[in-house]
Parts: sequence; structure tokens; C-alpha cells
Amino acid sequence: MLSGLCWLLLVSARGGDGVDGPIRELKSPRVAVRVDAASTLARARSRKAVPALIEATADPQAAVRGQALRALAASATRQDLPQLLGAFRSASPHTRAAIATELGILADPKAGDALRRAAGDPSIEVRTAAVEALGEIGDPKAAEGVIPLLRDRDARVRLKAVTALGRMRSPATASALLPMLRDPDRSIPVAAAVAVARIGNRSVVPELERIMRTETAGSFGVSFYAAYALGILGDRSAEPALVHGLKAPNGYLRANAAGALGKIRARSAVRPLAGALQDPDRLVRWTAAQALGLIGDRQAEPALVRRLKDSDEDVREQAAKALGRIGDARAVPALIVELHDSDDSVIKAAALALGRIGDPRALAPLRRACVNPSNTARQAAEAALEQIARRERAMRKP
Repeated sequence: MLSGLCWLLLVSARGGDGVDGPIRELKSPRVAVRVDAASTLARARSRKAVPALIEATADPQAAVRGQALRALAASATRQDLPQLLGAFRSASPHTRAAIATELGILADPKAGDALRRAAGDPSIEVRTAAVEALGEIGDPKAAEGVIPLLRDRDARVRLKAVTALGRMRSPATASALLPMLRDPDRSIPVAAAVAVARIGNRSVVPELERIMRTETAGSFGVSFYAAYALGILGDRSAEPALVHGLKAPNGYLRANAAGALGKIRARSAVRPLAGALQDPDRLVRWTAAQALGLIGDRQAEPALVRRLKDSDEDVREQAAKALGRIGDARAVPALIVELHDSDDSVIKAAALALGRIGDPRALAPLRRACVNPSNTARQAAEAALEQIARRERAMRKP
């Protein structure tokens, strides 16, 4: 009995594709031989093996089926589409599922009709594979056939349907995804929020706002995902609802509302975000500091300077980064003090912020920081000095 490596060596020596032996071995009574044969065919990448590999996807052993699918993915091309579609008539749900997966790998829109039919298969395995394949193809025309699967009794199918619709990016499907924010399976609301954001249809913004205003309770509720989607959609009309989210009882929601306000550059939210810098939840303070840095309004400078003394080093670091983004020279003295912080990440953020601001008052403190025993601090101070020097050279040019 020749091993997979021996078959490949023999093929190379004879100068042909030499897959007949491994194809025969796919019918061996020994599981290990069948697995080895499928593995060999995966490396051989021969279209000649496609029919036998399709048959092997119905093998009673999962290890053989898995290797057969891997070999099929390596061997089949779009030229094999007719026989792949024909294999959907197989009595084996394993084969039908494998074919659906392969069609997703090939990503040929011509397989769309067959996959839509397979999405109604009685087998959960087949439905899941078919919907995932439709998502891989990404044809918006297939979206209408996927929407009914959002109500599938199996959470795996619903999750694949949500993800597929996000990839298809059909604007008409955004409203159908909103109820999925309340799905009892914890992974599905996350996927639904991402899908709604990817689709980018702002017509759903009013409903997302309503969710933000009316459903703020709970440990990790639907409002959290609504806030995420609003931030990515970037519609300024959502600012009042997101500001309302800063007062929610749940810290995760407050943090996500702050993050969304930063993403949409909500200048009207600078004052509420400055207030959020005093939130008892460190994640909220961190996110509010990041949001204020993204917005870049100098009104936030005093509140961010105060956060340079936060008890949490991550918040101090983010406050320093935000001050660097804003570029207000009033923050320079406070940032110079942070060059002596106990945490290297804060020192680095302060040094780089001083480099971005470019105030000459920072030159001597940055030079002293260049002898800091920490590599991180030294490198940041050197980079900041170089940034200031580049700016000065640019200013001297006629």
C-alpha cells in the first residue's frame, strides 16, 4: 500500500497526474487509507478526481468527508459547475452540504439559483452551508431568498443568514435585520449590528434611535448593538439619541454611545462627552477620551488634562493621545509632567502628543526623556523631537 507521499513521488517520476491509485483508495474498507487518499488528492489538484471526491463527501466517517471537501476545494474549478450542481440531487445531506460549501469557494453567481433552493433543504447542515455560500458569492439579487431564513428555527442558520445579508449589502434588507438585534442567541445581535452597518442604509436610523431611547436597560441589551450600528452609519441625526445613551444604566452601552459619537465627529456632544470623562466606569472614561480626540474640539482640553491624573493608566494614555490629536498648546505643561508617569504607555503617549503639538517648551523635557531607562519612553521621546525638528525645518523653507 503506497502512502500519500509515495503516490506523489510516483506521479512526479512518471510525469502524469497519477491520481488513479488514490481515487481507488477512496473506496478502501480502511478509514485511514481513505483519509490518506483524499489528502493525496488535495495535493495533486487534479480535476480528474472531482467525481470521486464528490462521492467521498458522503463517506460515513467525518475525517474522510473533511479531507474530501478539502481536496474538492483544491481540485474543482468553475468548469466543473455542471457536475457540482448535479450532485445536489445526492441522497446524502453531507454531500449536499459539501457541494454548497464548494460553490461558495468558487463564488460563481451562476450557482445562485441552486443555492437558494438548497437554503430550503430539510437538513440544517445543508441550509447552513447554502446560506454561507450565498454570502461568499455576495450577489445582492439573492438577498430576497435569504431573508426568510432569518426566522429559521436553528440559530446557526439564522446567524449565517444575517452574515450573508451583510455581505450582499442590499439596501432593502437593512430593515429586515433590525429584529435580529433582539435574537435570543447571543452571537446573532452582534452579527446583525455589523450587517446593518455594512449595508449602510441610513433609512433604518430612526428605528435605531428609537431603540437607543427606549431600551437602555439590561446587562448587554439591544441598545448596545443599535449604538454600534449608528456609529458606523455616521448619521448626524443620531446625535441626540447617542447623547441620551451616555446616561444609560449600563456601562457597556454608555461606552458604545461615546464611541459612536466619536465616530460621527459629533461636535455638539463635546460637553456631554467631557462629562463622561468622570464616569465611574473606566471603559466609559477611556472611550469618551478617545471620542473627544477624534472630534478634535479644543473645548475638551481642560477635561482631558484632568484625566491625565486618572487612577487608570489606560485612561491616562488615551487622554494624552486625545490631547495630541486636538493640538492645543495649553496642554503642554500637563503633558510634560506625564513624561514622568509610572506607566511606559502613558509616557509614550505624552511624548508623541508633545511631538504633534510642536511647542518649543517641550524640547528640554523631551531631551531629558531620551535617557529614560525604558526603551519605549526613549524611542517615543526621540520620535517626538524628530517630529518637532521636521516641523521647524519645514517652516524655515522659503
